[in-house]
Amino acid sequence: MVFKTKTALACLAVSALAFTNVEAREARVVPVSASPVLWNWTGFYLGAHLGAGFGTSKVDNPYGPSIYGDTIRLPGGFAGLQGGYNWQGAGSPWVFGVEADVSAVNADGTNTCLAYSGQFVSANCRARQQAMGSITGRIGRTISPDGRTLAYIKGGTAFMSGDLSLTTNAPDYILQPSSERRDTRWGWMLGAGLEHAITGAWSVKAEYAYANFGHRDVMAPGGGFLMTPFDPGSLVNTTGLPTRASLDSHLVRLGLNYHLGRGAGPGEGMVFSAPARPQPAAWHVEVGARYWYSHGRYQNDLAMNTNMAQQNHLISRLTYESTGHSGEIFWRADGPRGFFLKGFAGGGGLTSGHMNDEDWFPTDPSGAMAYSNTYHGKVTGKIAYVTFDAGVDLLGDAANKIGVFAGYNFYRDRKDSFGCAQIALPDARSICGVHMPLTSIAISQYEDWHSLRVGVNGTLTIAPGLKLNVDAAYLPYAHVTALDIHHHRTEMPSPKSPAWGVGQGVQLEAILGYDITPRWTVGIGGRYWAMWSSKILTAGFGSATATEALPIRVERYGTFLQASYKFGTP
Repeated sequence: MVFKTKTALACLAVSALAFTNVEAREARVVPVSASPVLWNWTGFYLGAHLGAGFGTSKVDNPYGPSIYGDTIRLPGGFAGLQGGYNWQGAGSPWVFGVEADVSAVNADGTNTCLAYSGQFVSANCRARQQAMGSITGRIGRTISPDGRTLAYIKGGTAFMSGDLSLTTNAPDYILQPSSERRDTRWGWMLGAGLEHAITGAWSVKAEYAYANFGHRDVMAPGGGFLMTPFDPGSLVNTTGLPTRASLDSHLVRLGLNYHLGRGAGPGEGMVFSAPARPQPAAWHVEVGARYWYSHGRYQNDLAMNTNMAQQNHLISRLTYESTGHSGEIFWRADGPRGFFLKGFAGGGGLTSGHMNDEDWFPTDPSGAMAYSNTYHGKVTGKIAYVTFDAGVDLLGDAANKIGVFAGYNFYRDRKDSFGCAQIALPDARSICGVHMPLTSIAISQYEDWHSLRVGVNGTLTIAPGLKLNVDAAYLPYAHVTALDIHHHRTEMPSPKSPAWGVGQGVQLEAILGYDITPRWTVGIGGRYWAMWSSKILTAGFGSATATEALPIRVERYGTFLQASYKFGTP
């Protein structure tokens, strides 16, 4: 009897434990019918954006094919507002919309134009941009199971406001040596992007667009022609001719939209204003290494005096093109309440390139040259750089988020050019009319840039393990110190010309990363840097004081490969 009683109690205990385990398992299982509610994009929205662009303005030469130049490079930064409306049918993955945006633009570029002959006094063409905007239609499709990630294309009309000036580079004998046109140009735009709803009311987007503004008519200024090379007495005035200039732009922007009439979901909101939101208990760090293959362009325009208003009238221009290979380390540390620290440091060598040295001195009694362009067929050197940023993620989570940051960038560039050959007026009496071999150093250019950065950083998850990270920074203050060394200027007190001044810039980076494991990530990315300043002075060749204005523009851009490892809880 006792044995039967004990057996019955044991069976009852086992049955109770089994029933309890079944209930616990059922409590942990999400019912199949409880599928996530699809996010719908229908409604009005307002937002802001920050980005960088690269444009070109091409000036037609009415006199004939040019020896050099005519294409003005226009790197710049922009920031602005956008608004629009989306419509999405119930249960449909397709989204249709219309959007309008307007931006303030800071872009400034110069180049030689109208240089069809070494006996002709060619011009300095300068383009600037101040504002742009567009009205576009959007067609998109959701690409995530919950409908929160939208891939879209867009197209429509666009406008750009700016000015274009053409200035003859020898104003001492021309009464009206410059022509200028200021206007707003209309054209068309095409683009594509990704947008993700990171909360019930907020979404973040990354977008690329191409805009074309067609051609506009402009008058080429009067110039001069040396009837007899090297004889200033044979210089005659020439009249200007009508011509035209084209303009287009490549634009990359990172934006944040607020969708009207929507409330935040549970636990959603601005990170820094949501103390009840669960936060990481400690900092989490990602460290990695990159290889960067880059191309660089450096340009300085030597004006005729220190009057900044007359800086478009040039004596000389140096333009370097270089190819670089560099390695770097990078890091990002994410902490409580969305705060983060990030940066990178690297350096490498310039392995190839060339340089063009242009000069205009048509009235020089010792050997007048209307236009000189010497080609230096070899450029080598070194680059080094470092960036530190601190910021906060305003919205989102580890998978999709957007934040703001402020930081510092240092960029050092050392270039040496070799060889010399005259391409504008080949003659033994010209500068480098007798070729200098590539084994002989000609001109060196060194510069250091110290810049403040403010920007936006965003992360979008495209597919499981696949993320797009975009970093757009505007440099509101960039200080540059430079040194130009003409190694063969032995007739001057010194071959060195130091320069100094302040400017602005943009830095843009996009990385497509894939998580091989929760800790190891590989990626491919692109980077574009541009800094420019029209407020730079130089003390030429041993002078104790500033002698001329020296606007400087520098770009470096390219692609990189990277790998990284995450420390802390994945």
